[in-house]
Amino acid sequence: MDADRTEQGTLADLERLAREAGAVELAREAAAVAERLREGRFYVACVGQFKRGKSTLINALVGEPVLPTGVVPVTAAVTVVRFGARVAARVRFGERDWEDCDPRALATYVAEEHNPGNEKGVTGVEVFVPSPLLATGLCLVDTPGIASVSPAGTAATRAFVPHIDAALLVLGADPPISGDELGLVEEIARSAHELIVVLNKADRLGDAERAEALGFTERVLAERLRRPVAPILQVSAVERLAGGPPGRDWDALVWCLEGLALGSGASLVRAAEARETAALRDALLLELDAEREALERPLHESQARVASLRRAIAGAERALEELGPRMSAVQERLRRAFSEARDAFFRGALREARAALRARLDGVFASGGAPRARATGAAVDVARECLERWRREQEPEVERLYREGMQRFAEVLGEVHDRTAASPELARLSRPEVMTGVTARSRLVYTEMLTAAPASVGAGLLDAVRPPRARRRRIERAAAAYLERLLEANSARAKNDFLERVLESRRGLEAEVRRRLQDVAAAAERAVEQARRTQEAGAAAVQARVDAIARLRTEVEALEHPEA
Repeated sequence: MDADRTEQGTLADLERLAREAGAVELAREAAAVAERLREGRFYVACVGQFKRGKSTLINALVGEPVLPTGVVPVTAAVTVVRFGARVAARVRFGERDWEDCDPRALATYVAEEHNPGNEKGVTGVEVFVPSPLLATGLCLVDTPGIASVSPAGTAATRAFVPHIDAALLVLGADPPISGDELGLVEEIARSAHELIVVLNKADRLGDAERAEALGFTERVLAERLRRPVAPILQVSAVERLAGGPPGRDWDALVWCLEGLALGSGASLVRAAEARETAALRDALLLELDAEREALERPLHESQARVASLRRAIAGAERALEELGPRMSAVQERLRRAFSEARDAFFRGALREARAALRARLDGVFASGGAPRARATGAAVDVARECLERWRREQEPEVERLYREGMQRFAEVLGEVHDRTAASPELARLSRPEVMTGVTARSRLVYTEMLTAAPASVGAGLLDAVRPPRARRRRIERAAAAYLERLLEANSARAKNDFLERVLESRRGLEAEVRRRLQDVAAAAERAVEQARRTQEAGAAAVQARVDAIARLRTEVEALEHPEA
């Protein structure tokens, strides 16, 4: 509770100071983040190419046709669908306050036909729906389709990427996934760790066409993200919205979203709060510094420095790409080290686990009943105990490996910082910070893998006609094989969990470097324009503004820096 109050106090101070500085948009962002903190909301963004059926999918998930749909590219502005006691909507234009609007008239603001290229200047749309799926804080975000006829829509989607906590990638079959979608997913994955992929309009495809689309998409996603992706869910939003029974993977999609809200929602909110609060604090400092420096030099010199700054940032972006192979080499060393530690543990643990299973099976056969099912249960118990011991014993080593990898990542990215230090604006940026441990909640889940279990109806029938000794041997072999499969599958999950966390951290560091570079450039450009207006008012106005900036900067620096 104290941490929450501190966070809210910091955000309130940031909003006040941003307004005093004239950074109206930063002030609005601080207020929005504070509201998210109070209400425990997090954003799951529906993303993909235009005409994938993203709006229809959201309508089907919330059980209400609240978002406009059509046969031409529709969505022109980012729309947040959140929980409310009744269906309602509100819209915001530019820097104005929210205005209530008729939910039935949303197309006036968000449809490309009625608001081409977002010429009305819509900067926010929120729709409230009394949907149980949204009651725990999950917000579904409808984004303009990328690569449509409207460049403004694509720009709006990309601008929203830093606010995405989890992504729902909506694909089709023609093509299964485009180059633009791959690029967007890679960008999102740098900061959003949860990705759900669905193949929509599955009712329009034959079995062979769906299988081909799924295989292709899984392969290219794994190659681009450098990790396997969760199984792609096949759904038909149109069928579901029309009142048809849940078909294909619809229930699995709802379960994924509900599980995300209940299992990871709180951590996603905390991560978003810390990430955005830190970004707002740093952004405000950049705004203040850039304006002060622009006030202290001639206008033509400031304009020349902005052009030079843009060239330096382009060089830094190239350096990030060049350093990619070295970052990958760090990941590979961590993968080998973790795999060796895992293999060494299970070489000895497997012998002990087999012995423990044999001892338990003696009790299973001595007590009668249904021996095959009870033997399978004994294998699960032994596997769980073995995996839990591995977790306890290996945790310190995992933490050490993680810290070592993060330190190396930071050292490599620090070279980008050093290459740009010749630019005064970029020299002020701090070197990338190192995370101190595996702080994300583990996604390792022990599973009985019922679909892969040795028990089956046929095996049970054969047990009934086999002699007792032969039946016991068969059941013992099946239970031992199942035990090995449980240990292998679950320890592989733990390894993949570790490697995914390393990859997420790498992407987070890279994304932070890129964000800081772009923030510096944008702040410099705004500062030049503000300085031009102040200098036109005379020397006294310039000095008064310089003094005000110094006071504001002192107050911002005094704010407690947020931690995840």
